[in-house]
Amino acid sequence: MKNSLIGFLLSFQFFSSLPIRKQLPMNSQTVTTMYIMLPILGILMGCSLNILHLVNEQSVQVSALLFAVLVAVAGIVMTGGLHLDGWIDMGDAYFSYQDQKKRLEILEDSRVGAFGAICLVVLLLLKIGFIFELLINETPNLSFYFLAIPFLSRLALLVYFSATDTVKETGLAAYFKSSVNPTKILSAIIIYILLFSMLTYLLVGINGIILIGCMLLFVFLFRKWTIRNFGGMTGDLLGALNEGTEVFLWGILLLFI
Repeated sequence: MKNSLIGFLLSFQFFSSLPIRKQLPMNSQTVTTMYIMLPILGILMGCSLNILHLVNEQSVQVSALLFAVLVAVAGIVMTGGLHLDGWIDMGDAYFSYQDQKKRLEILEDSRVGAFGAICLVVLLLLKIGFIFELLINETPNLSFYFLAIPFLSRLALLVYFSATDTVKETGLAAYFKSSVNPTKILSAIIIYILLFSMLTYLLVGINGIILIGCMLLFVFLFRKWTIRNFGGMTGDLLGALNEGTEVFLWGILLLFI
C-alpha cells in the first residue's frame, strides 16, 4: 500500500504541475506504480476539464471559441507544459532534416527553434479548432470525452513506453525503463483496455471502441516513426506522444463520431 501511494505521488511529481517537493523513494515497485497510475492521472485531469465545462455551462457561459482556448490552456497548466516541451523539441529535431545522431542532439537542446515554434502553433490551433467544432455542433456525451481523451493519451504513453526501447542507456527515461516491472505494466495495459472498452460500450456504444482502436493505431504508427527517425524512445518523444494523441483523438471525434 505504501509503495502504491508513493507511486501515485510520483506520477503527479513527474507528469503534472502539482508541487510535490518531497523527495520520494524510487525503486522498481514505486516507478512501476508511477507508470501504471498515468491513466488514472489522466482521468483526474479530465475531471478538472469537466468541472470547467460545468462552471461555464451553469454560470460563466463564455463563447465556444473562448472555452476551447480555456481547455487548451487548462491542459498546459495541469502538466506545466511538460509534454508541449517534448512536442516542440521533436519538431525542431525532425524538421532539421539531419541524420539520426544530430536529431538526438537537437532533442536534448533546451532552446526553441523556428520549427518547434511552428509545430507548437499548429498543435494548439488544431486542438482549439477541434474542440470548438465539437462544442458548436453540440456533440453528445462531450463530458465523457473530456474524461476519456486525457485517459487514453496517458494510456498511449504506457503502451509506447512498454513496447519501445530507449535510445540511450543513460538518462531518466532509460532509468525508468530499467526500473519498471514489464509484466505488471503489460497486465495494467490489458486491464485498462478491457475495462475502458466494456464501460464505454455501455455508455456511448461503439464510439468508445473506435477511440481506443484509433489510439492504439496512433501509438503503433508513432512508434514506427520514432524508431526510424530517432532510433527509439526518449523522454521528449513520450511527451510529444501525449500531445499528439490528444489532438488526434479530438480530430477523430470530430470526423467520425
